[in-house]
Amino acid sequence: MKVLKTSLILLIVLALLLPLAPRAAAEDAELDDERFAGRTWQEIVDEFLDEHGANPAKVACGWCNTVTGEEQYHNGDQYMVSGSMYKVPMNMIFAEKVHKGEISWDTFVGGYRYEYALHATIVDSNNDVARGMWEYLGGYQPYRHILAPYMGEDPDTVDEKFYENNFSTPRQMIYALKLLQTESERFPRVIDEMLQAEPNKYFKVRDHEYDIAHKYGYYTEGAHLYLNDCAIIYTEEPMAVVIFTDTVVEPYKLLADYCDLMIDYTEYSTAARREAERIAAEEAAIAALNSPSPAPEETAAPASAGEPGTSVVTAAPLPSAEPTRETGGASVFGRVVLLGLIAAAAAYFAFAALGRARKGKLRLFPALCAILLAAAALIVCVLPSPESAEKPAEDKPVELKGDPQASVTEFFDALCARDYSAAYEKLSGVSTLGLENAPQSEDAAAIWRAMEENREYRLYGDCVAAPGGAVQQLVFTTLDLKDLGEAVKAATEAKVEQLAAELSPDEIYNDEGGYLESFTARAYSEALAETLEHAADYRSTVGLNIRLVRSGGDWLIEPDGALYGALTGGALK
Repeated sequence: MKVLKTSLILLIVLALLLPLAPRAAAEDAELDDERFAGRTWQEIVDEFLDEHGANPAKVACGWCNTVTGEEQYHNGDQYMVSGSMYKVPMNMIFAEKVHKGEISWDTFVGGYRYEYALHATIVDSNNDVARGMWEYLGGYQPYRHILAPYMGEDPDTVDEKFYENNFSTPRQMIYALKLLQTESERFPRVIDEMLQAEPNKYFKVRDHEYDIAHKYGYYTEGAHLYLNDCAIIYTEEPMAVVIFTDTVVEPYKLLADYCDLMIDYTEYSTAARREAERIAAEEAAIAALNSPSPAPEETAAPASAGEPGTSVVTAAPLPSAEPTRETGGASVFGRVVLLGLIAAAAAYFAFAALGRARKGKLRLFPALCAILLAAAALIVCVLPSPESAEKPAEDKPVELKGDPQASVTEFFDALCARDYSAAYEKLSGVSTLGLENAPQSEDAAAIWRAMEENREYRLYGDCVAAPGGAVQQLVFTTLDLKDLGEAVKAATEAKVEQLAAELSPDEIYNDEGGYLESFTARAYSEALAETLEHAADYRSTVGLNIRLVRSGGDWLIEPDGALYGALTGGALK
């Protein structure tokens, strides 16, 4: 099919067009924030309640990172009056019925069309409509029995308090919010209505850079004021948060400050975790890089006159993963054979993918294999010839005159700035990497941007002398195209099923019974867009030995297979 053919061509080109764009490891969060550094969540909340003069026994709250699943609670299993917060899980019952086709938006529930009832109970917090909804389910007790699983409870074993007048716990509310966020397709429109609710009150009384889907709870009884709120807050890793209060000092300010505190805590904890993961990944990458051979041993030497920073290093052999360079006709013949084998394999997988596509069946896995193999073939074409770099007469330690490390930095920095001509000036034996040819397709451009936004590099240690030149170790993080491709494949297959259930047959099938090109193009594009929203999930870190050779008084990078593999998101792995 045309869409698969186009995707193959575009992604093959894309594999050679991968600029580097480092990111700040901790992003915007301050990892030395004294409110959070070295402290537990409970310690943070205890201090918060103390600062607000709130009795800890009169407050119950919870927080959850819906991406990692981490949860934290203060009085997490303490039953409190929830007020109107119950209307969120109650509507989850009905929204799922719509999703399953058991009712429609026009079904009358408690005397009202459900579409209206959803809006009236979440946005307007209409209690009469809500009462009609639970009566539709058989009355209050049967409704609570149905509600229990949406709040993580077995209706037959849950505490009897659950069946009393609108009691719930932070853990139960967090369960419902997490379920709503992570499986939102089961509960259509519920989050949309929560995003509209109370735009200038409770958790949303202050301006935030993140969307907040929330539902407040307000109830008075005698001298008691029960003021609560629960929300899904769309930080980079969406969080679920809830707080119950029972007659505390300045409850509205307490809720607003708690919301702000949890947003800051989420940003901090996400950044801290990613920084720890980055460090661990870099250490693992360097350990893997160094495992084949011992680390170089350096001995200092006086700087030579005219070229500062000179040192003599006792070089260790390069890791065994480094390709061995041959000379003469043998290397040319070997390259031709390699290209032939790769091209044959790429053709096999391409025909496997496209042949089935003509029958209307998606075969993305062979298509992805063809893409990676074709990219590998093109890369082999531009690998520098064995004779292209200057070689010393003997493989022995040399003086590192000048600053070879600066050449590595200048190369990667130039790529970051998309100054390809400057970057290529730092290469030996190669005039271009093809990075200057930007893709025109919207889908290919989206992958291009994701590659740009998810790369970083870091020099690791000092540049050391090695046989024939010098080596700078470097850790490089980028999207892994294989992992990304597998995710897009799975997402496309799911999207095909979803669209097939939503669209009419004439929007799906051609006259031969196969998929229309417009249908598969839409499925692929939507799946790709959704996958790229979480592109950072497909990053990987590798260690590289950047080989440099001396040429005309300057240090130049000698590209090898490992570097090309990194620049192509693992195409040469």
